[in-house]
Amino acid sequence: MSDALRTEQVSGAHAEILSALHSRCFSEAWSPESMASLFSTPGMLGAIATDGASDQPVGFVLMRAIDGEAEILAIGVLPEARGKRIGTFLLGIMLQEAISTVFLDVAEDNEAALKLYKGLEFEVVGRRSAYYKRADGTRVDSLTMKRVVG
Repeated sequence: MSDALRTEQVSGAHAEILSALHSRCFSEAWSPESMASLFSTPGMLGAIATDGASDQPVGFVLMRAIDGEAEILAIGVLPEARGKRIGTFLLGIMLQEAISTVFLDVAEDNEAALKLYKGLEFEVVGRRSAYYKRADGTRVDSLTMKRVVG
């Protein structure tokens, strides 16, 4: 993979590609219809990261921002592209928006994501018991994290 990443702002018109990326990153994928419906709500923002050499999408981020606060709804990097700071790159783009506080939820066993978020100064502010359901039926707690921007 090339170090040169390009980003593109997304809208509901990108629902198919967002759904395809989501399905490669998570066990329970969001449908194209679900992706499109997100963009019918106020404050939806998102970006796709594309590898400059292959011109293939390698990651995405979706965020909803309202009145200075934002929630990261999803961020994903393709398995073969992980460990290359693409998630950091995508979150950095979203943190440049005119917001004061950002929230997100992450599975407590997602060590790579927790390392990323803690490295970007997110702090755990809550827990949702058995929030995520895995493909094998097991349940995992969600950690709610927060970062004050600026």
